[in-house]
Amino acid sequence: MIKNIRAFIAVVLISALIGALSATFVTTKIIYGERQKPVEPPEKTQTFTVKEAPIPDIAREITPAVVGVVTIYIDYDFFFRRVESQSLGSGIIVDKNGYILTNAHVVEGSNKIMVYLYDGRKFRAKKIYEDGELDLAVIKIDADNLTAARLGDSDKVVVGDRAIAIGNPLGLTLQRTVTAGIISALNRTIAVGTQKSMTLIQDLIQTDASINPGNSGGPLLNGKGEVIGINTVKATEAEAIGFAIPINIAKPIINKIIEKGGFEKPYIGIECIDREMARLFNIDVPVDGGIYIVKVHKDSPAQKAGIRQGDIVLNINGEKLTKVSQMRKVLYTLEPGQKVKIVLMRGNDKITTEVIIGKE
Repeated sequence: MIKNIRAFIAVVLISALIGALSATFVTTKIIYGERQKPVEPPEKTQTFTVKEAPIPDIAREITPAVVGVVTIYIDYDFFFRRVESQSLGSGIIVDKNGYILTNAHVVEGSNKIMVYLYDGRKFRAKKIYEDGELDLAVIKIDADNLTAARLGDSDKVVVGDRAIAIGNPLGLTLQRTVTAGIISALNRTIAVGTQKSMTLIQDLIQTDASINPGNSGGPLLNGKGEVIGINTVKATEAEAIGFAIPINIAKPIINKIIEKGGFEKPYIGIECIDREMARLFNIDVPVDGGIYIVKVHKDSPAQKAGIRQGDIVLNINGEKLTKVSQMRKVLYTLEPGQKVKIVLMRGNDKITTEVIIGKE
C-alpha cells in the first residue's frame, strides 16, 4: 500500500513539472476514463425530444467567434542573427470587449501573438492569463464589432450528446473547419507533453469529432451551439479520439478577467486525484465520492490548516466533490484571503476545517 502510494506520488511530482508544450506536436497517453455502470435496457422503446439546431445553423452562428491564433517566436542563430518562427492554433471570443479563450500551449513562450478574425482583420493580442496545468489561456485584442460565443454547461454533458468542433487544422489555409460527432466519454485523464516533461490533465471530455494540430484552443459545441469545451489534444496512438477541457473550469476565470481585468489563481496547496484513479493505483478510498489528496505542499494554507496527504476531500463550502474539476470550479470563484470550509474524511473520521485561500 505505502509502496504504491509512494510510486504514484513520484509520478505526480514528475508530471507536475510543466514544460513547453508544442502547438504543432503533442504526444498523449490516455491514463484512464470513467467506468460506465451497466444500464438495464428499458421495457419499451423511449422517444426523446431534444431541442437541437441543425449543424449548418450552428456553424453560421459560431464561426464569426472562432479566431486563428498565430504565435511568433524570436530566436538567434549561430551568428546572432534574428530568426522568427511561428505556430498556429485556434481561439474563441468569449466577450465582445475582445477577450479570447485558447490553450496555454498555443501561446506559451511566444514573443508576439497575432489574432486573425473571420472578417479578415488581424490584431496583435496581449496575454492576460496562462495556466499550463489546465492548458488554458486568455488573450485580448482591441477591436470592435466582435461576435462572442454562447457558453454552455459542461456539467450537463452526457455520453452520446452531439459534439461539434471548429478550428484551424493544419494552418490558416483550412480556417474554421467544422467537424461533428458525439461525446464519446467523460472524465478522461491524459498525460501530455514529451518524455522529459509530462503534464497530467484531468476531467477531460472525449469526442470523436475530428481534432487535429491547429484545432487547439478552438471550441467544442453542443447541439444548441453552446461552447461546452476547449479543444486541447488528440490521441496520437488512435484515430477519432480527441479531448476538450470542460468550459465550466474556465467560466470563473473568464468572469473574473472580464470583471477585474485579471485573474489571481486561488491556492490552498493540495494535489488531488479522484476515486477512479486512486483505485487504479490500489489506493483504498472507502467513502462514496470525494477526491484523494496525494500531496500537501509545505507551508501551504492546507498544511497550516492541518490537512494531510491521504485525506479525502468530501466537500468545499457545502458543494459535494467527485471530480478535481469541481474543486477548481469552487476555488476559482473565491479570492485570496477568503476562508473556505472543507470537510475531509481521514480514516473513519469526518473532519471539518477552515482554510485561508492563498495565491500562486
